[in-house]
Formats: sequence, C-alpha cells, structure tokens
Amino acid sequence: MTSAIRNLKRAFLLPGVVAIAGCTGETDLPPDTAFPEISVSALGTEVSAQELALENAWLSLEKLTFVPCDPSSASLGTTDFRVNLFVDPPSSLMLDSGVSDYCSIQATLAPSTASSPSALEGSSVHVTGTLSDNTPFELASTVSISLEFVSAKPLPVNRLWLGVDFETWFANADVARADVEDDTITIDAEHNSDVLAEFDDATGLALSLYVDADDDGHLTGDELEPVARATAP
Repeated sequence: MTSAIRNLKRAFLLPGVVAIAGCTGETDLPPDTAFPEISVSALGTEVSAQELALENAWLSLEKLTFVPCDPSSASLGTTDFRVNLFVDPPSSLMLDSGVSDYCSIQATLAPSTASSPSALEGSSVHVTGTLSDNTPFELASTVSISLEFVSAKPLPVNRLWLGVDFETWFANADVARADVEDDTITIDAEHNSDVLAEFDDATGLALSLYVDADDDGHLTGDELEPVARATAP
C-alpha cells in the first residue's frame, strides 16, 4: 500500500482489521481506477458577519481516515497532517487502494507536537487576521475532538473535500469584544478565553465533507452543499 501525500509524512493501516487483497500496492488496477483522495482547505478567507479578514490559518489533524463500507476491509489514512488552509492548490491525501467503496471519513483534531510550522506548535488551530479597523488578532486553540462524516451510500472517493467554514467557526466567537493588549488581540487559553471557548464549541459545526463534482480543484455553486456533516464517531 502506497500513498501520495502533499505536506504529509506517512499513511497507515489501522491495526486489528484484516485488509483484503485489493488493499495492497501490488494489486494491478485499471488506469481509470479512482484512488481515494481528499483535499483539505478553508471555504473562504473572510468572516463577513464580523468583517474579519483572515491572513493565515493552520489546522492540525492528528489522524485522517477513510473508512470502507465493508466492515471487513481495512481503514486507511494518515497521521500528523498539518494543513495550511489557505494554500492553493489545497493540501491533499491520495491513497493507493483497491477498495473502491468508502462510506465515511474520520478526522481527529489535536495539538501539533511538531516544531514546523512554528505557529501551529502546541495548537490544533492557529488563525491570524485583522478586524475592520485593522486591529490584528491571533487565535491559538488546543481543541481536541474526533469527528466522523458518514454517508448512507458510497462516497465519490477521488473528489472528496474536507471544508473548513470560518463563518461558522467564528459565528459566536466575537473577536471585536475581545480585550486588546499592545494594539493586538490575542485569543488563547490565557487571553480572552471566553472567546476561545465559543470558537472551540463550534468545531463540530465548522468542518463538513464536500464533493468537488467537476474535479476542477475548487468548490463552487451546488458543490458548497455538504454531503456529510460531522458527528461523533
């Protein structure tokens, strides 16, 4: 089993599950076989309700997993996926697998233990930006949560997209009411923790699973309607 990964380190086969023969990298597959692939990015760089302009955003996925519809097949994925949510083309994961039917994606957010990028070290989410009056802000969250995106039917696994909706994530986290120190707003466990709590509470609502139906590397029109919303695994 091999994987092609942008900005990732390794893929894994979950222990305790027997892989079917089609899951090995030695399997000869037709050239048009759709390998499991998922992109991860933000849906936008603004929070219009608060007039926030976002400049940088990083997400730490401790684990990202494709779960087959057949419970006898092995789940496949990667660990330690540090994602720049504003990069174009988006960070993505492709797995070499003979399994074609996957019915859910699991994602676990947890603080990064890596030193690169430095902004994400010790955090699950790191966001910087400015308010409408150009006051800069920086948010660092250590939220830890496991989410599952389940479909009632097999997913189009080669065009999946884990989208991050900052409009939803900041919906109740009012950055403008946060305290300002040295002309900057800092939102973390020690500064404006009430705003951070509102942000963390919306994590399960902010991430959804989408399909890039026309496979053009962007989500537009009807593609912005999620095919699965987050639940607890």
